[in-house]
Amino acid sequence: MSRKNILIVDRDKNFLLELREAFIPFKNVYQLAFVSNLAKAQDILRNFTVHMVIANVQLSGESGLELLLSVRRWHAETHIVLYSDELTEELKRSAYHSGVSAIIPYPFKFEELLKVLASIFAKESGNTTIPDTIPLADLLQLIGMGHHSTDIVIINTKKERGIIRIRQGNLIEAEAAGQQGVNAVTEMLSWESPTIKTCKGVHEIRLPTHPVPLHDALIQAAARLDEKS
Repeated sequence: MSRKNILIVDRDKNFLLELREAFIPFKNVYQLAFVSNLAKAQDILRNFTVHMVIANVQLSGESGLELLLSVRRWHAETHIVLYSDELTEELKRSAYHSGVSAIIPYPFKFEELLKVLASIFAKESGNTTIPDTIPLADLLQLIGMGHHSTDIVIINTKKERGIIRIRQGNLIEAEAAGQQGVNAVTEMLSWESPTIKTCKGVHEIRLPTHPVPLHDALIQAAARLDEKS
């Protein structure tokens, strides 16, 4: 595993110093940057490649969730780990719904943080195959939030194959089990434990005059799934 760039954000500068000391033995594995507020974090994200952001949910009048949304909008491939001493169920749902990789109760032992980092980075495999633990709906939401262009191939346990083509956060084509469009997306969302692969959206297709935002397509598909259940 090549060295990973990690940005740590916390209002407690003494805690940041403690983490800096704790990470010294792992300098060949992790390259660390430390900031104490949202503005400095966003500045680093604009100018450097960051593989992971670790942030306190409470940031001096700001919110780690706000940082999470900012990262997800502009840096879809960056992992995010949040920690807090006030982890409510509502907070957890909001964070995971927005694409957080992990949430850690605070205070935590440094060894626990290392295990989380190792687990997240170990799941990377060339950024082409998505781990089965990431639901298709969450992946689509992140792609839509980032206005990305990609093709997604979904294969279910019966070896049935589906395809979703996305351009700039819009659903352009979808096909699965003889269905197309939102109906095909609905079908693929119902598949249990599918294999999901992504590739750059290089397939030449004619863009529709009025493309459907992926977010809207997901809402329609989710509503149809609810009707079936």
